Amino acid sequence: MNETLPDPAAPPTDGLQRLYTRVLETAAWVHAHRLLVSLLAGPLVTLALVAINHKVLLDFPNSGDEYVYLYQAQTMAAGRLWNVAPSAPEIFELNYLVQGAGRAFGSFPPGWPLALALALVFHLPVWLVNPLLGTLTVGLVWALGARLYDPRAGVLAATLVLVSPFFLFNAASYFSHTLCGALLLAAAWLAAREDRKPAWVPFAVGALIGWAVLARYFTGVVCAVPIVLWLLRPGVLRLRTLTLVALGGLPWALGLMAYNAALSGSPWTLTTTPLTVSLWFADGFVLRGADILSTHLLRHLLWTPPVLIAAYLFYLRRGAAGLRRGALDWMPVMMVITLYFYVERGGNQYGPRFHYEVFLFLVVLVAGHLFRAGAPVLAGAQRVLFGLTAISVALMPVSFAAHAVIEQRVIRERMDPFTRAAAADLPPSLVLIAGRVGSGRSMAARDLTRNGIDYSGRVLFGLDLGEDQHCAPATRLPNRRTYLYVWDHARSTGSLQPLECP
Repeated sequence: MNETLPDPAAPPTDGLQRLYTRVLETAAWVHAHRLLVSLLAGPLVTLALVAINHKVLLDFPNSGDEYVYLYQAQTMAAGRLWNVAPSAPEIFELNYLVQGAGRAFGSFPPGWPLALALALVFHLPVWLVNPLLGTLTVGLVWALGARLYDPRAGVLAATLVLVSPFFLFNAASYFSHTLCGALLLAAAWLAAREDRKPAWVPFAVGALIGWAVLARYFTGVVCAVPIVLWLLRPGVLRLRTLTLVALGGLPWALGLMAYNAALSGSPWTLTTTPLTVSLWFADGFVLRGADILSTHLLRHLLWTPPVLIAAYLFYLRRGAAGLRRGALDWMPVMMVITLYFYVERGGNQYGPRFHYEVFLFLVVLVAGHLFRAGAPVLAGAQRVLFGLTAISVALMPVSFAAHAVIEQRVIRERMDPFTRAAAADLPPSLVLIAGRVGSGRSMAARDLTRNGIDYSGRVLFGLDLGEDQHCAPATRLPNRRTYLYVWDHARSTGSLQPLECP
């Protein structure tokens, strides 16, 4: 009886191997038809992000940060850097809004508000800006993965980003991370070119990094280092290249100095200084840093395919030598180490948002190693990591649904003062918000005194300064009825009550 023995050199044909082969074949097909796929998938990604913004996040600036970004953008679109401070500033205090010397202005970096202001000037809805940037981000992850590693790795890196609620929620929000991440990806994509000698390449890298720094000072600087180092790898004149990078970023640096001088009184004093400087190396930073880092790691597990952190650390240590990409590989580690000394975990956030930009690079590295060219057979750790990746991706719809339910409930609670005031059809009024609003993740009243840039709304929202001062605002704003808004934590609902003031 003749018996055909298995070929020991043949790849295994079990289900996991077949899945891996099919994934690679599909990725190769997608890259081969990238123009068609981009034309079809690009609008769908944008529409999905817009849908998340409107249906899940309810087009609401869920964080005080997001609201102040919009405040700054509206101010810039009006052709100025500050607004006239309100007549009763103690009532209208708002987190991250500086009021003094008759002026009111947002304290955040100007790079992201500038992008939103440009949208306003050109009559583009501001809720569309981040979804468009999110779609661009997916394309840039694809392009960077293809340039650094392999076309299939680029496709699969983009897929891992696209299925992550971390990416989806931030790209549907009003946070600044999406712009900063897209700019840094574009800079890295240019830095990864084989031909880096044309002057426009380092100049453009410098310009993109400059805008990224003005969007998020700390993140832009930390991520700029490995990108520029990769640009300076052998093949270019380093002094010339560095000079051109500096020239590309110079207009942004000069603009920032002018911005600082106008608002802070000195070109060297950032408007964020009172908020951030004291948080570096604050008392107890060693233990606090460990606590905050553990929180960030937990959020990674809850908001991204959970295997990615383990896979990144594995490949960072044991990845193939031919796939090393210098300091770019270490960008996430650099961010973690430097953030350790910054005693702030971030307020409202969708995932570990201080890690958003480096997460994009982390995914590119993992995809580049996990789906590397010339290695179609799964074996050893590669096999385990692929299996865990497949399971992680399969869990993402469940993760997204859970986060969508939780975040929408939180947002509805935070919107309650505005919803109730609109439903009551109040006359010209001042609504004083007492304490905190919401039961799931309550928000301080100082994050909800949102009145636009000119305080001209039919209903204004202010701080309740205590029962003995309930009627004090009535003397400052005599043409408005005064109401008190209180959140009932026991019943998880709010109430709006008129105040009888003499």
